[in-house]
Amino acid sequence: MPGCGDGGGGPEEPSSRAPWSIVEDHTPLIRSGAERREHTLRDMRRIGADTLRLGVKWSEVAPAAGSTRRPSFDATDPGQYPGFRPYDDVVRRAQGMGFRVLLTLAPDAPRWATSDGAPLGPETGNRNPDPREFARFAAAVGRRYSGDFENLPGVEWFSLWNEPNHHFFLKPNEDAPRIYRELVAAALPALREAAREDAKLLVGETAPLRRPGTVLGPRDFLRRWLCLDDRFHPTPDEPGCGGFRGFDVDGYAHHPYGPTSRTPKHADIVSMQVIRRLGRYLDRAAAAGRLPRGLPIYNTEFGLQSNPPDPTAKLTLEEQAALLNDKEEQSYRYPRVRSYAQYLLYDDPPRGGATEEEVWSGFQTGLRFHDGTPKPGYDAYRLPIVVQRARGGGVRVWGRVRPGSDVRGAELQRMPSKRTLRRVETNDAGYFEVSLPRRTAYRFVGYDGDGKRLGGSRVARPTRATPLRG
Repeated sequence: MPGCGDGGGGPEEPSSRAPWSIVEDHTPLIRSGAERREHTLRDMRRIGADTLRLGVKWSEVAPAAGSTRRPSFDATDPGQYPGFRPYDDVVRRAQGMGFRVLLTLAPDAPRWATSDGAPLGPETGNRNPDPREFARFAAAVGRRYSGDFENLPGVEWFSLWNEPNHHFFLKPNEDAPRIYRELVAAALPALREAAREDAKLLVGETAPLRRPGTVLGPRDFLRRWLCLDDRFHPTPDEPGCGGFRGFDVDGYAHHPYGPTSRTPKHADIVSMQVIRRLGRYLDRAAAAGRLPRGLPIYNTEFGLQSNPPDPTAKLTLEEQAALLNDKEEQSYRYPRVRSYAQYLLYDDPPRGGATEEEVWSGFQTGLRFHDGTPKPGYDAYRLPIVVQRARGGGVRVWGRVRPGSDVRGAELQRMPSKRTLRRVETNDAGYFEVSLPRRTAYRFVGYDGDGKRLGGSRVARPTRATPLRG
């Protein structure tokens, strides 16, 4: 399999410091009409996102998705799926605005494509989805966005399924590694044949931590999916593993939610703080011949819940903003991670229920409240800043002017006086790092490449650097 030269967890310094800025929000883009779709995409560009992750939900585009009986249609023909039109519009608009588009072929599976035809839903759906039907769906998506169908633009990036180690998305959970292996084995060649010639395919999209009975830990899931034992040695005698040779893919996608400060050493967790663990697992799988060497990692879904609006969340609005910046800085320090994701733009609305947990069971990870009011995290995402105490005194200021392209400007200010210290230039991706002698709070004012003022960052106080652990 092809190697990428990033073995052993990756170099300390990236060859190109330009990780993607991924953003995702399905409801305003797919379920809310053209006017809100346009407004949402423009807002995503305004905050500096350059990559749109869009889950192409199988049950949303397929015919008779709620029926137990499979409809009579050619499932490889994209023209025979009735639900693609909102996705077409998003892809056209997004690419017209300069977004890179990542299409995730996502659950729920239609009822007729599952083993027991259970109703769609997190507690009932997605039981043993049929790999042959998923391959046909993959062919239809690839063909529709190949650049050769109905004047639709071509899409280069795809990923397969969403959180296959989570029981909401594959059942039974204990069998999820086998099921996902069969889904990928069927869909990968179908998608490669149908999509544009230079299409890139990601796998994984894994949830970050083990929850007994509902979520398989990412380490356990990955090695079982790839027919490997506890020591990452091949297990050809395991059911479904005879003759298995691995997958030739272009990256591994992961959702590094989880503990933000302390992660138990031996727990099956891959949060942002311990993202290097995933690099180690991938390298061991590559050594066993199951994946390409040096496989890049893509953070394709990440966010932090805030209180308000969710009274059960632990983070205040200011803490959410600060931690979003802290986690991006951690991600930047591990160049094998090629993207930083923000899920969502808008908070999910409160839901019906008798308890607070039920009412707030959606995601309140948005940069805006449900009514559109921006949180402090909105500007923190646009202009992230982290101030860390340096050895021997002083601080290291890390930041990014996210909106814009090429070299941008940042005017550093000491707080609370707002005294301007100096103007620095960013790299082509908008990042900068500066060492300063005084351990105090700082902020910066960002400027685009034409010198236009973009606004000010949050005020960041000196903190201790969070170690990235493997």
